[in-house]
Amino acid sequence: MTMIGPAIPRALAGGVAVLVAIPSALVAQEGGAAIMSLNIGLVIWTWVLFLLTLGILAWKVFPFIAGGLEERQRKIQESIDEARRSRDEARSLLDDQNRTLETARREAQELIEKGRAMAESLKKDILAEAKEQQSAMLADARREMEMEREQLREDLRRETVEIALSAAERLIRSRLDSDDNRRLVEEYVSELG
Repeated sequence: MTMIGPAIPRALAGGVAVLVAIPSALVAQEGGAAIMSLNIGLVIWTWVLFLLTLGILAWKVFPFIAGGLEERQRKIQESIDEARRSRDEARSLLDDQNRTLETARREAQELIEKGRAMAESLKKDILAEAKEQQSAMLADARREMEMEREQLREDLRRETVEIALSAAERLIRSRLDSDDNRRLVEEYVSELG
C-alpha cells in the first residue's frame, strides 16, 4: 500500500484537470462565442461518471493492482533475503572449505616432513648396515686370505720337506754304502737309548 497511496491523489488530480478541460473545449467548439460558458448538466454528468469510474477503480482495480504490487514486493524481498541467506551460507561453506584446505595442507606438509625424516633415518640405517656388511665381508675376506696363506705355507712346507727328503734320499743313496748305513743306524739307536 505504500506505493499505491501517493499514486491515487496524483491520478485524481490529473482526472480533475482533464474533466475541467474537456467541457471547456466542447463549449468552445459548439458555440464558438462563449469560451467561458459552462454547461452545468454536462459537468454534473461528467463528474458523476468520473466518480463512478473512480469508485469502481478504487473498489476493484486498485486493490488488485496494490495486491499484485505488494505480492511482487514480497517476492522481491524474499528473493533478496534468500540471496542473502545463500550468500551467507556460501561464505560459511567457503570459510569451512578454506579451513579444511588449510588443515589438509598442514597435514600434507607434516607428512612430507615425516617422510623426509624417515627417508633420512632409513638412509642412515642402510648406510650403517652397508658399512657393517662391508666390514664383515672385509674381515671374512682377510680371514679367508689368512687361512689360505697358512694353507699355502703349510703346503709349501710339506712340498719343501718332501723335496728336501727326496733330494736327501738321493744324495744319501748315492753317497752311502751299506757300511755307512749300518753305522748311521747304530748311531741313531745309541742316541735314542
